[in-house]
Amino acid sequence: MKGTMPKGKILFSVICLSLLIWAWASTIEAAPTIIKLSHQFAAGDIRDQMGRVFGDKVTEKTKGQIQFRHYPSQSLFKAKDQWDAMRKGALDMAVFPLDYASGKVPQFSITLMPCVLSSVKQGISWRNKPIGKKIEGLMEENGVKNVLWAWFDGGIGSKVKQIKVPEDAKGTKLRAAGKKFEFMLQEAGASITSMPSSEGYHALATGVIDTMLTSSASFVSYRLYEVLKYINVPKDFSIWYMTENLCISKKTWDRLTPDQQKIFEEVADWMHENWIAQNFKSLVDELIQEFTKAKVDIHYMNKAEFDLWLDFAKKTAWKDFAKSVDGGQELLDMALDAMK
Repeated sequence: MKGTMPKGKILFSVICLSLLIWAWASTIEAAPTIIKLSHQFAAGDIRDQMGRVFGDKVTEKTKGQIQFRHYPSQSLFKAKDQWDAMRKGALDMAVFPLDYASGKVPQFSITLMPCVLSSVKQGISWRNKPIGKKIEGLMEENGVKNVLWAWFDGGIGSKVKQIKVPEDAKGTKLRAAGKKFEFMLQEAGASITSMPSSEGYHALATGVIDTMLTSSASFVSYRLYEVLKYINVPKDFSIWYMTENLCISKKTWDRLTPDQQKIFEEVADWMHENWIAQNFKSLVDELIQEFTKAKVDIHYMNKAEFDLWLDFAKKTAWKDFAKSVDGGQELLDMALDAMK
């Protein structure tokens, strides 16, 4: 019949089309999964390094199937907006201070509670203890999965005086970091202003605040030695420990294959046991070095001063947390048990 394609040509066309579809499907399959990892900290900060080392290890172990794009310095999301972005699946991962979400999950205030830890190492041990499992469960209930526990010690810097004991905070304009620190220091007579640590330099320079609590890492990476005159350094004793964990959206986690999830967990175990211990131990030494060079007056908290803070924390922050937060006393007891 006129215009009918010969069977051989039809077969050839079908084969060509099949090959094209196969090549297209192979390309799609080979395209890597891109993970967007956000945080508020400066590029090169230890928390930025932590995210990059984790990402590089995962990329290596997945043979390039998973690759990471890093967004430091709030370049993708503002510090506190990262929580909701992960919950909704708009952001894959973040290095996120959990207390920043305590307005939505009040129980997270236990991760920045005055005087409940005595060392970073003790904080990392939460991952294998009931308190850590409880926090991770709360995170997952809210659409975010914990990947890596990262605790940081911190101190108190000021433009006006050394803050050694609670009564020294009276009359200061203070960034406390954390709702329970804010409550405690307001009870001590400070005027409180809430902000992420990334905004501290400008606030100190312009007089919005004159005193600031933050991590050893942030004191250095944000160059706060340029705008402070005094610092109480967390060398032997510290009242301030905060978890700034590597987290992943549950929506992103659930899209990973079981083998990919296993690789994430293996890399997290390696970092807990090796990288964190090796790289966090020098943070206080770096703080002392930079603040000494800048001729900032340095004080080292002693046990008598710590005990005064501990007593004050029990009467203020701990009492309020137990009373005002659902399950607060249970969480506080679990945190204190983890100190043993």
